[in-house]
Amino acid sequence: MFRENYLQSFIFGNIIPKMKDALSIAIFSILRSLIALMYRSGISFGEFTQLGKVAYIKEIEKELIKENEKATTSRIAIITGLTRKEVATIRKQDTPKIEPAKRRGRAVRVITAWMNDAKYRDSTGKPKLLKVSNNSADVSFQSLVSQYSGDMPYRAMMNELIRTGSVELVDNNKVRLVRAAYIPTNQDDDEKYSILGEDVPLLISAIKHNTINTDESPYFQRKVCYNNIPRKHIAEFQALANHENQALLERLNNWLAEHDENDNHFGSNNTVKVGVGVYYFEEKKTLAAGI
Repeated sequence: MFRENYLQSFIFGNIIPKMKDALSIAIFSILRSLIALMYRSGISFGEFTQLGKVAYIKEIEKELIKENEKATTSRIAIITGLTRKEVATIRKQDTPKIEPAKRRGRAVRVITAWMNDAKYRDSTGKPKLLKVSNNSADVSFQSLVSQYSGDMPYRAMMNELIRTGSVELVDNNKVRLVRAAYIPTNQDDDEKYSILGEDVPLLISAIKHNTINTDESPYFQRKVCYNNIPRKHIAEFQALANHENQALLERLNNWLAEHDENDNHFGSNNTVKVGVGVYYFEEKKTLAAGI
């Protein structure tokens, strides 16, 4: 008890007052959430600081180039406070990339096309029950994957979607779409961390736009939150939120799918990555909520 009280007093008596702006306090709050994840995954403080160095140097370099400034090793060293040797070494390294993102992107594209391409929908507008493969001109799961997933083998895609519960195999020769989303399984930590690495930066980039680009139209950034909802109502609200959010995302997805160009245009000056993110959150109150 003494140690906990001392630690709490140390944190709030020595660190927080030295944070002279709201951004520092916000960063502190974000880091605490990330550290909780790192702790559970066994990432040490040394590994964390090295990641911080790489990210800091890579991002400063990008910002300098964007502002038409000279992104020299000496300039970056001065800005970051790191040595020229450290900066030079890190600048030669490739930026870490998360491999599952490419696999997930292809899976999402297949599901989206299944829901929106008229060839793959029945007379009621719902996704068709597709034959696994078909050598004729008729549509099939194989033709769907071939058209919307590049060079990925259709059976590999089918197995992946079965694994994540997005589709099911019917009579060993047909595939049914059972969930209009690609969601990692509970055991797929790498896939979940891949989503973390994509979604959190996108949210921060929206906040950055709204904070820095005050002369431009702000991006939509809202949330609804109440602090004292009785626990007995939580399940009902979860179901309501899931239903409404899914319906919203499907409507937005339909519009984006109609206007999306194929992979050959990706990265050109005529296309932009654009989207909307929705998430549910819940914080359980604890006696140590102030720490």
